[in-house]
Amino acid sequence: MGNLGHRFGSYGTKFRTRLMLSFFLVVSLTAVIMGYFYYRIMREELKTSTVQSLERLVGQSADTLALQLETIRSIGLSYFTDVSLQKYLDDPVSFEDKQYYRNKLEVQRLQNPTLSNLTIVTSDQDQISSMYYYNQRIRTVVNEELARVTRLAEARDGSPVWTPSVAIPRDSLTPMRTISFAQQLKRITPNEQHPVGYLKIDLDPAVIRQAFAGLHGEAANAYCIVDGDGRVVFAEEEALIGSSMANDPLFLGYRRAAATPSSPNRFEAGQGGDAFIGLYRRLGVADWVVLGKAPLNRIYDKVDRFRNTLFAIGLAAIVVAMLLSSFISAGVTRPLRVLNKKMKQVEMGDFDAFIDVKGRNEFSTIQHSFNKMTAEIRQLITKVYEAELLQKEAEIKALQSQINPHFLYNTLSTIDSLSAMNGETRVVHICQALGGMLRYNLNGGRFATIREEIDHLHQYLSICVIRFAGDFRYEVEAEPGIERRTMPKFLLQPIVENAVIHGLEPKLGRKEARIRIRSGEEGELVFTVEDDGVGIGAEALRHLRIRLAAPSEAVADRRAGSGSGIGLSNVCKRIQMTYGRDPRLAIVSAPGKGTRIDFSIPLSGKEDPR
Repeated sequence: MGNLGHRFGSYGTKFRTRLMLSFFLVVSLTAVIMGYFYYRIMREELKTSTVQSLERLVGQSADTLALQLETIRSIGLSYFTDVSLQKYLDDPVSFEDKQYYRNKLEVQRLQNPTLSNLTIVTSDQDQISSMYYYNQRIRTVVNEELARVTRLAEARDGSPVWTPSVAIPRDSLTPMRTISFAQQLKRITPNEQHPVGYLKIDLDPAVIRQAFAGLHGEAANAYCIVDGDGRVVFAEEEALIGSSMANDPLFLGYRRAAATPSSPNRFEAGQGGDAFIGLYRRLGVADWVVLGKAPLNRIYDKVDRFRNTLFAIGLAAIVVAMLLSSFISAGVTRPLRVLNKKMKQVEMGDFDAFIDVKGRNEFSTIQHSFNKMTAEIRQLITKVYEAELLQKEAEIKALQSQINPHFLYNTLSTIDSLSAMNGETRVVHICQALGGMLRYNLNGGRFATIREEIDHLHQYLSICVIRFAGDFRYEVEAEPGIERRTMPKFLLQPIVENAVIHGLEPKLGRKEARIRIRSGEEGELVFTVEDDGVGIGAEALRHLRIRLAAPSEAVADRRAGSGSGIGLSNVCKRIQMTYGRDPRLAIVSAPGKGTRIDFSIPLSGKEDPR
């Protein structure tokens, strides 16, 4: 054995081959040993569980049927002891009494779904029934069966009788075999008693079949109800009803098992391929018993199928073990080969190299580190590239704008002074407003108070009032107590400017703009900019919403010359960058009815002590 192990691990045998052979031997021996013992155990377990299941189902079916029969017996007893019914049947029959009892029988049938029909026969053979059949063939069958059953009841002289019979189910008009209860009715007085009629109650055939429906899916292939002499009272095959099973192995096995007091409700009988397990349960009606049988070959069919399945699973396990060993051995070296290949790509300058990491082990940790390294390199390259672009753009803008902002402010002050000297009040107001806006811009810093932002907005809108020659009015409303809260600068002015340029400027006549600032329900500041301008068409509004869904791209369109929506996109992008959340911007507009824009920011800014 040691020599075999030495040979198995030497002579240059590949590790992958040794691993595959090891898996094959271990799995094969384990599968054979466990499969054999598991099959032996499961054979007996399956037999026991199947028999117990059948025994339980037969018991449940018998109990259900016994309960239905007991219900019918109780109904029969109530009619047998009904003094009013005795008087009615003994005296001349009136139409009113006959109609009363017919209605009573109909109500009794409707209240008990287990009943197929209830019939009372008077001494002069007049029938009172819960059902009347207009079909002549059905009436003939029902009347013949009624005559036969009443003769049986007459022979019992007032004692109840249970008998196989024929009835019409509730859900069809086809006569079917069933079980009926019959009893001779008597007028009982202190001095004597004499027959006055008969009662027949039919059990709905569907109730019996439903009671034994659970047995159809099990190994039991037949069931029946027999009396103490072996005569078949009811069977799934109607041809067997009325025949004798006195010499049948099933009935003989039952008689032997029943003679043993401690015997369970099952027994084994037959030999070879005809061997079966018999099951029985007494009904409590006369000497009737429910019999069923389950051939052993049908029970063992399941075991044989299980054996074949187990064999197939064993073969599949061996194949899977071989594949698994191949996969595991390849999995040890594959990550290293992939890592080596990707590192060569990085050496060649391809920083988009990425490893698809699978699993959680030492190799996946190395692969994650490699992906993180390449991602950081790409980020650094991107930041350097963007910084260079921004620097170049700033240099171009500086070259394009050669006017010093302080020089511009001083120039506006000079124009203001000259206009005041000449009495040009409007020019004075425009210069002052523009100077204030310029100072607000030159103050630096990314944040300002809401009061400062509103003052900046007033300066811009006051210029618009002069520009539109009195046709323009505006309203700025801020909730008391929030003016000293801070917010990013220049959030409102770009949106208001959009409203003026695109909404109010094209409109003829009077123009209005309303700006409201309030605190929201979820700890946030809510801004509303509303105008009564020309509005936005449905298609243009749809395109605008699409562009605002990606504000970075919309801002980039400025370089391509697209001006619509730039202010909104700028505001959205700045809010996202400042607070790391969506501004929840909503636009409502219709042509000729103006536009309303709502957006919000977190109410997280501290109050300015000024």
